[in-house]
Amino acid sequence: MTRNRSELYYRYYPSAAKTATAIILLHGISEDSKYLYPYSQKVSSTGLAHVFTPDLRGYGPKAANLGDIDYIGQLEDDLADLIQYIKDKLPHVKQVVMAGHSAGGGTAIRFAGSRYADCADSYLLLAPHLGPGNPTERPADGHRKLHMGVVIILSMLNSIGIKGWHGLPAMELYKRPEELHDGIATKLSFRLLLSRSPMKYKRDLTKLTKPTLVLVGAEDEVFYADRYEELLSTYTKAHVHIVPGANHDGLLASPVAYIHTANWLKSE
Repeated sequence: MTRNRSELYYRYYPSAAKTATAIILLHGISEDSKYLYPYSQKVSSTGLAHVFTPDLRGYGPKAANLGDIDYIGQLEDDLADLIQYIKDKLPHVKQVVMAGHSAGGGTAIRFAGSRYADCADSYLLLAPHLGPGNPTERPADGHRKLHMGVVIILSMLNSIGIKGWHGLPAMELYKRPEELHDGIATKLSFRLLLSRSPMKYKRDLTKLTKPTLVLVGAEDEVFYADRYEELLSTYTKAHVHIVPGANHDGLLASPVAYIHTANWLKSE
């Protein structure tokens, strides 16, 4: 139950061994958290951490308003509520890792720059989207359409306090018929889109001051893997590892990605 008394859903992977660590792993831009199973199951079943994968507000088969939220920044409020819920449910948990894959990584970075920054102890970013215009972005692949005019106009209006049109669609996501299922978001409102990634990546990355691990597949087809280390070393102290043989989603099932995760968690 969140602060506005909404019920949000999550998948819970209990740790197979006693641990004081919980990971909140955030999903990408269109899917709910179900696809995060391989990574979550591996980490939890080996006793490294409890793993929670929430269906963020606006996502999943039980979303009250698919593809939309109530206001910019509501996801950070929800995540802060989830952290408190986890600590109430599992009082032995002392360390919370905010993690995310793809756009989920961008949402985690936004959280690091929010008023809730101290609620998380460290960050785990899996092929993260670092924000619009950053050097790791590849050209558009035709799987999504950003309504740039909508974004520009609504951003200008937002800067002077006009928020009445924030529910307008700002991005469309194209899926093959076999990829469609209940809970998939094919249109994102302006306010949800802005809540999914840092809008000014240089500014927002400097706020990523807590211990951070970044993993990217060497064969990532969505982002340029070889550009992460130089960019992140300019603004953060994040540890960056390129995972051989893994593409964007394949990273989640990579044994090498798991080994890097395990070594990092054990060193924290």
